[in-house]
Amino acid sequence: MTAPWVYILDKDVASGEWVLKQLEEVGIAAYRLSTITDLLSESEERPPAVCLMAIRPPVDRVLALITELTQEPRFARTAFILMGPGQYKRVAFEAGADDYITTPPDVIELRKRVRLYLDRAALEARVLLETRITQEMEALDGVVPDEVAQEAADLADKPPVTLLEHAAMLTQERNRLDTILRYANDAIALIGVDGTVQYVNPAWERMIGVAATKVLGKPLTLPVASDTPVSLDEIIGQIGQDNAWQGEVRYKLPDGRVSEAEVAVNPAHSIQGEIVGYVVIQHNVAERKAMEELKARFLADAAVEMRTPVTNIKMRQYLLQQAPPEESPMHFQALERETERLSLLVDAMLELSRLDAGLTVLSREQVNLNQLTADVVVYFSSAAEEKGVTLALSPNDALPRVVGDPIKLARALGALIDNAITYTPEGGHIHVQMGIETWTGGEFVTIQVRDTGMGIVPDAIPHIFERFFRSERVRDVGIRGVGLGLAIAHEIVTRHNGTITVESQVNSGSTFTIWLPLVSAP
Repeated sequence: MTAPWVYILDKDVASGEWVLKQLEEVGIAAYRLSTITDLLSESEERPPAVCLMAIRPPVDRVLALITELTQEPRFARTAFILMGPGQYKRVAFEAGADDYITTPPDVIELRKRVRLYLDRAALEARVLLETRITQEMEALDGVVPDEVAQEAADLADKPPVTLLEHAAMLTQERNRLDTILRYANDAIALIGVDGTVQYVNPAWERMIGVAATKVLGKPLTLPVASDTPVSLDEIIGQIGQDNAWQGEVRYKLPDGRVSEAEVAVNPAHSIQGEIVGYVVIQHNVAERKAMEELKARFLADAAVEMRTPVTNIKMRQYLLQQAPPEESPMHFQALERETERLSLLVDAMLELSRLDAGLTVLSREQVNLNQLTADVVVYFSSAAEEKGVTLALSPNDALPRVVGDPIKLARALGALIDNAITYTPEGGHIHVQMGIETWTGGEFVTIQVRDTGMGIVPDAIPHIFERFFRSERVRDVGIRGVGLGLAIAHEIVTRHNGTITVESQVNSGSTFTIWLPLVSAP
């Protein structure tokens, strides 16, 4: 059997060659291609087992291409692994990608992922070949053509292996299959013809919330939610007639929560064509549903935020027509404020859109963070004074320069300071502090924004950088906003190979820290 092929599709020569080098260093044969035409041409003769595709603008075209390729019969057994910024991971899976590697990729993780899919492809090819040879030999009643005999000899890896060696090979292949199932993101189960559970992988245990030892050998049970349109009995009824079933199911977990999953159930056949069980695969759609809910909330919040300045602008226009000339400056000032407010909202939405589309290119400059931070603090000092809070800065003269985009870094820091002003009541304090820290084995420049505001409830902290997210507590107190500032800040810092951390106590305040690596550039 020939080794499975690996194709690297990347129009950036340097990036593609780097990935190629990392794979070749561990003995993985790969080929770099520059265009989709090259991929289609090469795949006519030898479809790849793995295709690594880099996400380059326009992103929508890349995602559409993945959807098209996964429908091509020649790529039925190809694992498509996309490589790109973290924000495209969800949409990549929705488009049909089998896996996603966040760039810049970790070398060990890159090699491990590719090797995993290659092992799976080799195992599938061996099983198919063994099955075909067995069937052909049975059909010929022991008369074996030369080409079949040759394939059987090749499969046995001449010279002939001993029984112990063959057992070791089977054990190795079983371990590879077990590795694939163990690390699969989707929940997978094998159900016998009698409806009892014969196998579940760890993802199934996590999704269902029940240990494998408690379900093995027992009938499959998924307590469906009351509003589920299709019951488990209906599903079993359809697949019992040798039909595959696919749909969305909502069911109750042991702790009372309701889980939503896309479920695919397929009958498994023996070589003789008899049903020997059913393979059940569940894909958790809770994240997608949560994103849809966040989008719906965003639209509602954006509508409210836009309606207020638009209404005020219309009102001021009317008053300008009716008011005496001496009152005109007052109305013009109000119009300017409302127009600026509306402009900032639209700019924030457009900025995220450009980041998502890959249209924002970061500059690479030596940045004096002390000076940049001082400029941002001065810019927001009037807003802090108007709110009645103090805004102080503690620079660090020993701070080295970093490589980055000064405009974008100022935008990120400004979002944190603006957030602190918004959530700190009158009489509160905001302190911006510069420093150098060692974290996770590396040296980082840090910019800390500490406030004495209302704080963040623990349940909201994991979601604080999600776009459109606003906690129920914030909504209840009537603070306006659409939840975009922190998302933009996090996206910008991430693209500088840094991160933002947050520590908070309710009614005591929050501390947001930007971590920028000293030796890494965007």
